[in-house]
Amino acid sequence: MSTYRELVSYVLDLVKEVSDDSHFTEEHVIYMLGKTRSMLLKQRYSDLRKEIPQSNYQTICIDLEKTEGIPGIPCTGTYLKSTVKVPNMMEIGAKKVSSIDFFGGNINYVNPSRFKYVGGNKYIQNQIYSTIAPDNYLYLKSDYAPAYYLKKVKVTGIFEDVEKALELQCNEDGEKVCDIMDMTFPIEESLVTPMLDMIVQQLSAVKYTAADTTNNANDDLSDLAKWIRQQLAEGRRSELYKNP
Repeated sequence: MSTYRELVSYVLDLVKEVSDDSHFTEEHVIYMLGKTRSMLLKQRYSDLRKEIPQSNYQTICIDLEKTEGIPGIPCTGTYLKSTVKVPNMMEIGAKKVSSIDFFGGNINYVNPSRFKYVGGNKYIQNQIYSTIAPDNYLYLKSDYAPAYYLKKVKVTGIFEDVEKALELQCNEDGEKVCDIMDMTFPIEESLVTPMLDMIVQQLSAVKYTAADTTNNANDDLSDLAKWIRQQLAEGRRSELYKNP
């Protein structure tokens, strides 16, 4: 698993090898990491039956407050509602909601269309149900009265926009991580090299194309891509030797 700092440094170092006068900010590289990750995950898991490694998931922490009714869902009563909107999730992977502190009830995630039908079963009154409504807020309801004392929950999923999820991301104890660069980037190991390959090619393409004005039969840009992949492969092998 690689941190943002490691991936950003790796990309910037490789781009410098191609062009000494190329200048890209860490923020731009982080943006490209997120966009490229989403594209690769959509491609790999277009078959929804494939199992998705946990390394692709992120966990965010959100506060709760009581509210009456849910916009867009014809149901009444008192609910718990997140104080902020949940960042959009991709249509792949599972969604999980859990309490940060120990709590006596399970938190089940259901689709918004089913949310109005859950509850009311006297044999499982301690169950807590949750959903992300059309307004992108998280809602919880239960027949278990102590459930409404919940103040904060964790939401785990594969988020479309990594950066938006980063603003709410937390560790296992529910604590916010202050330095984004020290966070683990949420992508499985097998997709790291393809992701870096694509980003380095994109960042170096403009500069390289401007310099490649020679009219010859060689596919110079293809040679560049081969060189980048070689550097990436050698870099990954070097890291493995350092951290067996």
